[in-house]
Amino acid sequence: MEPSLDQLRKNYERFDDNKLTRIATEEAAGLRPEAVDLLKQVIKERGLSGSIIKGIDAQLQEVDDRILSEYAELLRGLPCPLCKSTDEKLNATMTGSVISFIIMTNYQKELKVACPNCLDKANDRAMIKSALFGWWGFPWGIIRTPQALLLNNKMKKQNRLSEPNDLFNAFVLGKIGRLEANRNNPTELQEIIEHIR
Repeated sequence: MEPSLDQLRKNYERFDDNKLTRIATEEAAGLRPEAVDLLKQVIKERGLSGSIIKGIDAQLQEVDDRILSEYAELLRGLPCPLCKSTDEKLNATMTGSVISFIIMTNYQKELKVACPNCLDKANDRAMIKSALFGWWGFPWGIIRTPQALLLNNKMKKQNRLSEPNDLFNAFVLGKIGRLEANRNNPTELQEIIEHIR
């Protein structure tokens, strides 16, 4: 059962500004229309930045290739979160690493946004880690280690594309509300790529 508007208002009013901003810029697309209207109203009542409401609206609009490209370029020109270089445009990769201990195998995938050199290094580290420590679990180590090696090798081929790769575009699409709300705030944009969740 969905909460009533009165219950929603009480919840929104109880949230601190940071939590309310996070909901507005990251989760508005999943809210029902009357909850979105109420969220906007509470943001206005608190005197929070109008850019937060723009972040809500950005999540609710249809995103075509031109709009997606515009948001992607907001991030691609930032300094690399790992080496701080601005020599090359940022992109994204998925690393996969496996560590096994006889009857236990841990297969971890992680999204990274960085410059192509740092992305290559991240994929290489994940491959070395998996090659050294992945095989030693039965039966999953023997299965997951080749999967991780193939994933890293495949992703490494996309690190140096001149255009944003599909993984980067998917990341941007999921962050459109935050990107719009922080369009003119380079510090907050850097935070988006440094602390991926």
